[in-house]
Amino acid sequence: MNKWLLLLLATLAFAISGYQRWLQQDWLALGAVIVAWLIVIWLIQRHRKQGAAVLAVEITSLQSQLQLDGDLLRIAGESWPRQAISQVEMGVIDQQRAYVYLTIEADPEPAATAAQTRKFLIPYAEYELVRQQLTAALPSARWLLP
Repeated sequence: MNKWLLLLLATLAFAISGYQRWLQQDWLALGAVIVAWLIVIWLIQRHRKQGAAVLAVEITSLQSQLQLDGDLLRIAGESWPRQAISQVEMGVIDQQRAYVYLTIEADPEPAATAAQTRKFLIPYAEYELVRQQLTAALPSARWLLP
C-alpha cells in the first residue's frame, strides 16, 4: 500500500477511537490511543524507509529470467547453488502482484554465517508458473506458502 494511504487510514481509525474516548471522558484511554497512534506512524515511516517491505521492490518478470544451469539457479544475472537456497517463501499480495523470497545460506553450516534474503516482486500472472519451476528446482528447500 501507499505510505500516505496507510498514514491516512491509521489517522482516521485513531481519530474515531480518540473521539469516542473523549466523549466518554476516559482520559487515560485517550492518552493510550494517542500514544498508539504515534507508535503506528513511527513504525510505518521506519518500515518504508528501510525498504524492508516487499512493496518497495520493483515488479520484475521472473518467468523469463529464471534458469536452471546444472546445479545453479540463475535469476536476473545472479546465480546460487541450489543446495545453498534453504528457504523459499511465496505469497500473493493482490490480483496484480505476488512475491518470492529466497533465503540463501553462504556456507553449508547454517550457524557459520548469516543468511542472505533476496526479494522479488512478480506479476500475479506468473505466480503459479514460478512456483512450479522453483518447486521442481529446489526440492530440498523449506517452503513457506500462505
